Amino acid sequence: MLGFVRSQQGATGAGLPLEATTLVLEQDTTRVVLCGVDTLGIPGEESDALRARVADATGADPAGVLLNWNHTHRAPPASPTLLARSGLLAVEADPRVNGYAELLANRVVRCARRAAERLETAAVAWGTGEVDLSVNRRERAPDGQIIHGWRTDGLLDRQVIALQARRRDGSAICTLVGYGCHTVSVGMDVPTTSADFPGALRRRLRDWTGGECVFFQGAAGNVLPRHAFCSDEAEAERMGERLAIEAMHAVADRPAWPRRLVARSDSSLIPMILFRYQELPSEPVRLSAAEERLEFPLLPPPAPEELARLRDEYGAAVAEAEARGAGAAELYGLHYHAKWARVMARDPQPKTVGGSIHAVRIGHGVIVTAPGEPFTEIGMAVKERSPGQPTLYAGYTNGAVGYFPTAASYAEGGYEPAYSNRSYGRIAPTAPECERLLVERGVRLAEVLFPDAARYGGASWTATGAVTALPRELIVRPATQEYAPPPTAPPPG
Repeated sequence: MLGFVRSQQGATGAGLPLEATTLVLEQDTTRVVLCGVDTLGIPGEESDALRARVADATGADPAGVLLNWNHTHRAPPASPTLLARSGLLAVEADPRVNGYAELLANRVVRCARRAAERLETAAVAWGTGEVDLSVNRRERAPDGQIIHGWRTDGLLDRQVIALQARRRDGSAICTLVGYGCHTVSVGMDVPTTSADFPGALRRRLRDWTGGECVFFQGAAGNVLPRHAFCSDEAEAERMGERLAIEAMHAVADRPAWPRRLVARSDSSLIPMILFRYQELPSEPVRLSAAEERLEFPLLPPPAPEELARLRDEYGAAVAEAEARGAGAAELYGLHYHAKWARVMARDPQPKTVGGSIHAVRIGHGVIVTAPGEPFTEIGMAVKERSPGQPTLYAGYTNGAVGYFPTAASYAEGGYEPAYSNRSYGRIAPTAPECERLLVERGVRLAEVLFPDAARYGGASWTATGAVTALPRELIVRPATQEYAPPPTAPPPG
């Protein structure tokens, strides 16, 4: 399983099931595919090839095909390329990974095709909610080092966004839930595969709505569950159920189909006015998609002689640790750095990494994406400026470039801006300017799909923390109609 360096063993069983789930939407000649996949990530060319296969199988425009990785750390590697480059596993190749990658890709295509074959008349409702289940993980220790903990002075997006497709009778066809938090409720020493909290979320929503459920991972690069790395799936179950409750709450009072409240007169013993909803003719929903290819700059890479030195030093450290029987955390931590240095010294590496960002408009709302692990502040910054009401920001979509920290975090140091590139097999971390690139280009791409909305005209592209929620729709009493008087009672006797 891929995700925890000290955990190099294979799975001995299965927990919350690994799945691919898909919602396909169509309006006129536009079709989009929203697919959630339980895997750590699939990078670059492999992701593009899979997206092309999904587009071909469903008839969707590739710009409207979103493959979102839930980023569970308890799943097999789904990419031979990532396995070969990443330091997360000590080995560089394993034929079983090739077989699993092929199986997963085929299942994703089959899932999307099945969804496209089951289209039915529907309308959609967006909703927003909030939970207190996660933390900004970049805590500063007493010695000044940035560690994984609970940060109290940082921003954190707690928003849960739900999109529900319903039939005319109000029954749910599918609920898509977006939330940004690392899928690490299940810890590194649990020996089973697990979808983590999205698996429990999906199961609960299926039970409660009778429809399907898709989870989209958000801007989770520096976000952990409040209770992370647990020794079983109990916390994943609790967290998934709480998210499911909030998703239900978010869309509970929001109509999908047009309707209006009317008043009519009636009487029994006393005159009365009855209030009823009246269905209105369906309205076309704006459905559109856009894609932009970007080149993400990396920090200056180490010189070749520096890489050679690191390769030799880490290699010697691994040999020494093995000779004295070092524990798994120390030994495989050294393997992590040694493998990265070995691969980087051997294979030429680019100084930029390409990736696509997408915007998909669904009615008044929009999904904006990033092909990696954006910090929570990046997602918040896009939400604050986007014309979509609401805006679901989905990292981990159609690629796996690596971490996208905020520009301010580089001076603080820590894993993400300093050496997380070794988890993705990159020569260097992404550069600070990627924050502005993702926010500005994401907002502008969304604006293309809302031509009648005002463009963001401010000078700042950083988050303020003022993420907008959808206003509650108050039920307004319709105008009073004349009521019919009750029938005159006959005289006694």
